[in-house]
Amino acid sequence: MKLSKTTGTSLSLISVLLALAFYFAFPGRFSAIWLAVLISASASFAIISSMMAARNLYFLGGAIPHSALLSASISMLASLTIGGNAFLWSLPFNVFMILAVGYAIHRGVDANKAISVFVGITASLTVTVLYYLTTHFYVARSVTSDILGDPLLATTSDAYLALSVLALTLVVYAFTYKENTMIGLLGNDAWLSGVNVYFYDFIFYILIAVVSTSYMKIVGFILTHIFILIPGAVASISSWSTTEAIRMAVGISMLSSSLGLILGVFLNLSPAGLSGVIMVLIYGFLSFVRRR
Repeated sequence: MKLSKTTGTSLSLISVLLALAFYFAFPGRFSAIWLAVLISASASFAIISSMMAARNLYFLGGAIPHSALLSASISMLASLTIGGNAFLWSLPFNVFMILAVGYAIHRGVDANKAISVFVGITASLTVTVLYYLTTHFYVARSVTSDILGDPLLATTSDAYLALSVLALTLVVYAFTYKENTMIGLLGNDAWLSGVNVYFYDFIFYILIAVVSTSYMKIVGFILTHIFILIPGAVASISSWSTTEAIRMAVGISMLSSSLGLILGVFLNLSPAGLSGVIMVLIYGFLSFVRRR
């Protein structure tokens, strides 16, 4: 099922207008901060998801949330014991781990085996660190926020960070889109076209680390899987071209987030969780229609 070439852009505009309409209609129940962080997160993850789909890097989808959660856990421990900002601790940890698994794959390690070992190690370390935090520092609420995600707890500084990361994601996408598409189509043969594959891999892995670290508190560990994998999958079955696939992924992700936030506030349920449910339902509907 191929949708109109303007569908993705239209969905993005509808998402923003819908969110703003409810914000102004119910000023006491909606916060501009919630809109900023959730829409920024959904758009950033959608761009990452589409780039992963274009480059056939779906296997990274299982590793990224584990890496981000372990980084958040270690950074929380470091900030409590050593001091400093938790985000500034988390970012280098996450960058290091994402680059490490990427380097292992580049060195010839089978991608599935590398991801399996990586997930096993990070999951084990995460449980150990989180257990230590909850029993020695009594930070259960912060731990729950990282696992479940709650945009309603976001602060003004979180909103500024979310918008800055979205701007960074858009800039990186704009300047690397062509090369990433060529790498996705040609693989290492893209070297023959003058594309420095290692350089663009490095930039992409850094972007993944920054995005997943920045939005962990907003989306949470569990929903990060969906926000990374589903938009690209939806776009790939409903778009005319790679350019429209990006727009479609962003549009669907933003629409899901706007609806999830609205329903979450009115029903007193998790906005991130409802956003994920809506996104999966959209994917299921399009897959069903495509098979008819």
